[in-house]
Amino acid sequence: MNTRLIRIGNSQGIILPKKLLQQYQLAGEVNLQPAPEGVLITPVIKLHRQGWDERFQHSVAQGQVPESELLEAFSDEAFEETEWQW
Repeated sequence: MNTRLIRIGNSQGIILPKKLLQQYQLAGEVNLQPAPEGVLITPVIKLHRQGWDERFQHSVAQGQVPESELLEAFSDEAFEETEWQW
């Protein structure tokens, strides 16, 4: 498949056909990697909750206790004593 470089401001770019984007699941952010044959374009796959464990460990190292802080937001004794019904 051949395409042309097009001017985009002070840079140049290419337009990739929709079918090609779908075939290789390219959307949003992509990774460009130099390769001997040219440039390899791959999707950036961000895992959900990526980095959460590191942030959790950092919080614990700073003395935070996430479990107790999380539960504080859900504590409403007045509601539990006066309005809650089974």
